[in-house]
Amino acid sequence: MAEAALDAVRRELREFPAAARELSVPPAVPYLDEPPTPLHFYRDWVCPNRPCIIRNALQHWPALWKWSFPYLRATVGSTEVSVAVTPDGYADAVRGDRFVMPAERRLPLSHVLDVLEGQARHPGVLYVQKQCSNLPTELPQLLPDLESHVPWASEALGKMPDAVNFWLGEAAAVTSLHKDHYENLYCVVSGEKRFLLHPPSDRPFIPYELYTPATYQLTEEDSFEIVDEEAMEKAKIPGTCLLTVRVLQAHGLPSKDLVTPSDCYVSLWLPTASSHRLQTRTVKNSRNPIWNQSFRFRIHSQLKNVLQLQVFDQDLLTSDDPMLSVLFDLGTLQAGDFRRESFSLNPQGEERLEVEFRLQRLTDCAEQLVSNGILVARELSCLHVRLEEAGDQKQSEGRVQLVVPGSCEGQQEASGGAGPVCFHCPACWEQELGILLQGAPQEQLKVPLSALPSGQVVRLVFPTSQEPLMRVELRKEGPRELAVRLGCGLCAEEQAFLSRRKQLVARALKQALQLDDDLQEDEVPVVAVMATGGGIRAMLSLYGQLAGLRELGLLDCVCYITGASGSTWALTNLYEDPEWSQKDLAGPTESLKTQVTKSKLGVLAPSQLQRYQQELAERARLGHPSCFTNLWALISEGLLHEEPCDRTLSDQREALSRGQNPLPIYCALNTKEKGLTTFEFGEWCEFSPYEVGFPKYGAFIPSELFGSEFFMGRLTKQLPESRICFLEGIWSNLYAANLQDSLYWASEPSQFWDRWAQDQASRDKEQVPLLKIEEPPTGTGRIAEFFTDLLTRRPLAQATHNFLRGLHFHKDYFHDPYFSTWKATKLDGFPNQLTPAEPHLCLLDVGYLINTSFPPLLRPTRDVDLVLSLDYNLEGAFQQLQLLGRLCGEQGIPFPPISPSPEEQHQPRECHLFLDPDCPDAPAVLHFPLVDNSFREYSAPGIPRTPAEKVAGEVNLSPSDSPYHYSKLTYSLEDADKLLRLTHYNICNNREQLLEALRGAMLRRRQRRHHQPQ
Repeated sequence: MAEAALDAVRRELREFPAAARELSVPPAVPYLDEPPTPLHFYRDWVCPNRPCIIRNALQHWPALWKWSFPYLRATVGSTEVSVAVTPDGYADAVRGDRFVMPAERRLPLSHVLDVLEGQARHPGVLYVQKQCSNLPTELPQLLPDLESHVPWASEALGKMPDAVNFWLGEAAAVTSLHKDHYENLYCVVSGEKRFLLHPPSDRPFIPYELYTPATYQLTEEDSFEIVDEEAMEKAKIPGTCLLTVRVLQAHGLPSKDLVTPSDCYVSLWLPTASSHRLQTRTVKNSRNPIWNQSFRFRIHSQLKNVLQLQVFDQDLLTSDDPMLSVLFDLGTLQAGDFRRESFSLNPQGEERLEVEFRLQRLTDCAEQLVSNGILVARELSCLHVRLEEAGDQKQSEGRVQLVVPGSCEGQQEASGGAGPVCFHCPACWEQELGILLQGAPQEQLKVPLSALPSGQVVRLVFPTSQEPLMRVELRKEGPRELAVRLGCGLCAEEQAFLSRRKQLVARALKQALQLDDDLQEDEVPVVAVMATGGGIRAMLSLYGQLAGLRELGLLDCVCYITGASGSTWALTNLYEDPEWSQKDLAGPTESLKTQVTKSKLGVLAPSQLQRYQQELAERARLGHPSCFTNLWALISEGLLHEEPCDRTLSDQREALSRGQNPLPIYCALNTKEKGLTTFEFGEWCEFSPYEVGFPKYGAFIPSELFGSEFFMGRLTKQLPESRICFLEGIWSNLYAANLQDSLYWASEPSQFWDRWAQDQASRDKEQVPLLKIEEPPTGTGRIAEFFTDLLTRRPLAQATHNFLRGLHFHKDYFHDPYFSTWKATKLDGFPNQLTPAEPHLCLLDVGYLINTSFPPLLRPTRDVDLVLSLDYNLEGAFQQLQLLGRLCGEQGIPFPPISPSPEEQHQPRECHLFLDPDCPDAPAVLHFPLVDNSFREYSAPGIPRTPAEKVAGEVNLSPSDSPYHYSKLTYSLEDADKLLRLTHYNICNNREQLLEALRGAMLRRRQRRHHQPQ
């Protein structure tokens, strides 16, 4: 009986798709002869998920009659586009036991058109199909030929398009069966496109398997091979080319000298092929100099190779005068190209520089590259050099200069009998070791590194005319493993922590929300606490609010705590105890009050100053750069602690080992030492007990290696991990500001933000300039440069060894979605000037941009559902949160609109909930400004104050005369108590709002889980 019943169920299930089709799926897709109204479109087609074909909807688009092949050639023929290349036209398709994605190439659109028309050949099938709005990003010249959106569809859907894509291909180009998570409008401008549509009732009967991801790769013989994604990371990648740059001549150069024409030379800088600038000979007294000199570089086509050409007038007594500067993207060249370029400031002007380029492919020079799509690490060689004197060592005290051009160490000195000297340089640059005897520069030895066998010791004799002779011992090591993690996801340690933490969170939520059933791991919402900066005020307030959350039983519902500036002091104190969140915080709070209320004069006592000097000298001896921030770190440690603390950031892993506490994340900004304000160049850097890194670049290192020396992603010199106080000095570093930054503090922030937003809108953020020509500064321009330098120079700049140093950029880095999320600086389109080109980081307090620690929580890989926003600003309860909202809007980061009513602006409540129901990826924000609304009248939730207790409820939070101003380092005991009680009360008095927000986060997580494809 049971088997018969089961057979009947199987039969009905097999017949279900046919029944569903008869009931609700028409035999053909219906045609509409004109566009529907927004209401009809939404009601009849969008809501029931029914497809339709609409005629006469785009007749007013010029593209319909303009977009012919000749027109496209004339308008965008020279523009490079991303092209998917497959052997048979099937992209993102199953092949055997692999799910294979297409190879990607950058080709001029004219070449794609030639292939489609049969006028040129290219291996495989070409399909212009790149997603993520490739029309405005790659082909903006075509935008005037169509509308930016379809008005009746945008009105029906209630939003503008998330992406506008341009697709071009041939009949052989086929996209595999897939599900789109968007409402798609396909506008066919020319030709035809065929769709095979399945109704949802077919879904259970479509075969589904998991396959190993792989990618087609074009070989040098133009054949295709399938390479697994993991194997691709370490595969030798072809694409090495020989670039010959021939600097020919210049015309009409202005005279920079008083009497005679200029003495001109051209410098060439290509950091992806050489560490130093090359230059032509100097042609004297000529407005039309002829150089006719050639320079050769080995470049790789997978890198963003940008050549800088500069024409200078050589001066003997003063610095050379710039006359013309050119940035030329070598990605516009194809292997086999021979091109002559004439670079001119304007088409009508006579000033121009003429250069020839020739690019030849090197077939036997494949190179191992590791990339995350933004940064690229190349093969690195390590050379160990040891010197020994052949005779009596006491007879000579001479030192030898050693140099490997292109190495991160540069020139070094050594002497016989001393320890080995190390050099690290890219293996592909074919460098040589130069050995020079001091005092006798004519006596030198050069050793090509390519001639040295890897892993073997080679001994040479330095043939000098002096005695004793010098023996040289050389040993070259091959590539080392990367010490920098190139990846935009979470590290394995954080993922493991989250799995452990969610078990505790699930139990805490079940108890707090009185749930009947246990939560599964994928039902547990990710809840975070975000604390702003604010000096001692922020530190005390965070203690009070965390104590309130623990009292309500909600602290165990939190997965992350982020801090900035003063709130980081509270976190580092708490995480000295691995079990802090499982204990009563009364004891730590009393200890904190003792430190906050004590006299701070002792930090500058002579004995303390001597201790500071000794520790700073020891850090310098170990190899840490010297900077004022290190002194500030030691002073701030004296302000906040009785004794020096030897704990480090990585020590906090003990507090995460069982998921017993939330994961702390500390924030800082990286900026430029001079030339730019923090508004013009500020990159978010995050610190956790597991990793330190830049989400913008997808580059992270283990926290214990922060401060060590790196080159090309490898660890070159490991330094002892710094004590936690030196990181606190960075996170609260107010002293690395420049004069322009200080104006931000003294003026209305929204005014600066309006100017920033206008600058962002006018800046071309959608492409890297293929060619940029600049004229030299005039007299007025030089005066402006002087004042810009004065306003933007950071006299007390922080300096830490840069772990991104030497890494190169991927050719498509600018369009990587992770980089695009945080590209908000003036230099993002100029890879030669970004952070990997700097020897040191310059880190400072985030308050010079936005006083928030939100950004780590906005990474999509953390998937945060609810943020408890703890704001300690005295000026404006919503100001910093609104600034963050504007930043997220500019960058396209999902974030709820921050739109308090005028009444809420004037009289903010103790907590406010901000949601975006239309954007499930945006976290909910429960915002707690620093206010004392009901605290004046109540000593505890529901308990009115007696007349004698009224004074205890009066907390001065005025921005002008508050005892909690960020510059105050010592509080009275009464003021400290008031602030702790206020912040504790504001949490406990909003218990219901907290529970409701947690319940909403859990429900949204469940809804998202149910809507995810199985």
